[in-house]
Amino acid sequence: MQQRIHHEEDTISVGSSSLSSTPTERTPLISRLPDDFEKGHASLGCEFRWLVKNALPVVFTFLLQNSLQMASIFTLGHLGPTELAAAALASMFASVSAWSIAFGTATALDTLCSQAWTGAKDKTLVGIHLQRALCILGLMFIPIAVVWWNCTALLLKLHQEPELARLAGLFLRCLMLGAPAFIAFEATKKFLQAQGIMQASTYVLMIVSPLNLILNYTFVYLPPFKLGFMGAPLATSCSYWLMLTLLICYIKFVDGKAAWGGWSRECLTGWVSFLKLSVPSLLMITAEWWAFELSSLAASYLSTNDLAAQSIVLTTASATYTIPFGISVAASNRIGNALGESNARKARLASIVAILFAVFFGTMNSTFFMATRAKFGFLFTSDTDVVRIVSRIMPLCALFQVADGLAGVCGGIIRGLGRQEFAAYLNILAYYIVALPLGYYLTFVRDWDLNGLWIGLTLALFLVASGSLAFLGFINWDNEVKKALNRIQADEAKIHEDTQGAPF
Repeated sequence: MQQRIHHEEDTISVGSSSLSSTPTERTPLISRLPDDFEKGHASLGCEFRWLVKNALPVVFTFLLQNSLQMASIFTLGHLGPTELAAAALASMFASVSAWSIAFGTATALDTLCSQAWTGAKDKTLVGIHLQRALCILGLMFIPIAVVWWNCTALLLKLHQEPELARLAGLFLRCLMLGAPAFIAFEATKKFLQAQGIMQASTYVLMIVSPLNLILNYTFVYLPPFKLGFMGAPLATSCSYWLMLTLLICYIKFVDGKAAWGGWSRECLTGWVSFLKLSVPSLLMITAEWWAFELSSLAASYLSTNDLAAQSIVLTTASATYTIPFGISVAASNRIGNALGESNARKARLASIVAILFAVFFGTMNSTFFMATRAKFGFLFTSDTDVVRIVSRIMPLCALFQVADGLAGVCGGIIRGLGRQEFAAYLNILAYYIVALPLGYYLTFVRDWDLNGLWIGLTLALFLVASGSLAFLGFINWDNEVKKALNRIQADEAKIHEDTQGAPF
């Protein structure tokens, strides 16, 4: 990528900063430069090592977190095809209607918490951001819970089979008991990641994930429980609460409580500024998430073989995305921390290393898919027709691997900057103005079948990746430092003005 960025000084003067060590106009800039400033390769090497160390726990966390609901599907698959289909349908419904919304809203913490952790005098500002997020997410879950409670009626109106709709509705009503814990876990996880504590959620899930599988089997099949179908979502709900409890215990007894000053009435204020970041974050995440789910829905109107092939390719693409996802989360927090500590050069270097990682892993994935495309489908099925369809789609899957990684990592960099609004508009344009209409036309008008859907999605990923790279190429990192410190100072000023901001 041709970075259209000048070599900024390591720090800048920004008036009165919240950091006591911020230089004045008379402070020599050379005293603020890192020891390895003259050694560009050493700086890049430092960012490389940091990113590897901190992205890996995020990748494992993401994989283990996804395994929780997969355990329910595997467990219920032995009860019968209807139960399996109902669990899969309910999981998809939960993903679209709740998890994507909660995840998108919580990503505002990638900006606010990471910048506040290094830029604020009072580190408990990070905790106040978390409290605001929890309050807003709690209110958002009320309409989601109403939708879940009436899921059976909604699915019947969408002409689903009555028994399938009934079981899916039952699944969601039981899962509703644990959903608040899952949402709170997601926000609390970001609270820790902003402090550079990436491994805490991984440790928690290494404990909870195998226990979840045992609980699922026990609740479904073994006395004295033997609850049948409803046992799986109840077990998963218990696992969600265990996750949150263990993560809170980690904060209290191990690490992370430095940013927690107790519950404060200040969390009931400042919602407008929080929503200005969280709403674009929500649109940024859900635009892509929902577009891929809609592609699966569209594939269901084709043949059964096409739907099976779509499931294989989409599952594979999701698996390969875990690496750029981990990089994006780590890079987002690294860049936010660097901006908070007035280190523009560090933020720029972190973004460059993250982008290089995305290109490297995308190229590796692409090469693997092209080399195995003819036989890859046999890993999932013995049906030769399905394997043949998969082999036709795999070159497209291979083509967008680099773009998918770049889009994800650039999204993380943009969250670290706090510029989610641009990414939201770009994703909406790419997926809903270009990809889905084009995919519908090629698939159902031109009769290109599954190829049409994936051509549209591939084009969208390239548009998002190229647009994000162009946007980052024009970023003035010194100005981003000023914006970050201004945001932090404004938040701190509000706290100091509020005489009722003490913990309660």
